[in-house]
Amino acid sequence: MNARNCFAISALAFVGLFSGCATTTSTVDVQHAQAPAVVAKGFAKITEVRDLRRFEAAPKDPSTPSLENAQDLKNAAITSRAVARKRGGYGMAFANVLLPEGRTVELVVREAVAKALIEQGYEVVDAKSPQYEKALPIQVDIDQFWAWFMPGFWQVTVEFRGLLMVKAEGLTGRKEDIVRGSAEVKGMAVTDSEWKEVVVAGVNDLTKNLKAVIKPAN
Repeated sequence: MNARNCFAISALAFVGLFSGCATTTSTVDVQHAQAPAVVAKGFAKITEVRDLRRFEAAPKDPSTPSLENAQDLKNAAITSRAVARKRGGYGMAFANVLLPEGRTVELVVREAVAKALIEQGYEVVDAKSPQYEKALPIQVDIDQFWAWFMPGFWQVTVEFRGLLMVKAEGLTGRKEDIVRGSAEVKGMAVTDSEWKEVVVAGVNDLTKNLKAVIKPAN
């Protein structure tokens, strides 16, 4: 075996060790633990959750959302489900990490908002409820919701960062709040388990920080 072939095999092994199946799209789900049952003391309504993330074809920073196929950048069926982009051991971008079909980042954030409200003593109602008109509104814009990893020689760090713009003056006492969430997972490889772990942890942190800005119902 010549030196060039040895180098190629070593490079592939390095990519495989640190990034798992980097060339294959993965699907990971994010399910929220059910909020504990509480006696509702107020009513809230989630009027809108908007995914305003900006995707780029070939960003220099891995924390910027991107997709394997540039033609999908305008495909909402893909961008709405995208939560990460796999990379090889040397940082080269490869396949997507998506939520399952039927699940979107907007839906995951909506569920996080609902959980935070419930834990603060609110019943979350929809337009069919007789309490809808008097329920306190909350609107959320998703500015950041993304996971990525930075390669290292012996281990990698998988990171998640989320940033929400929250408008809910009746619930927070302020016209607008910036709510952040973050998580990190360190390991020898990045498989579907690590992607799921870091996104779930990041969403849990978003939920905790959302709850912190919402006044308890009374």
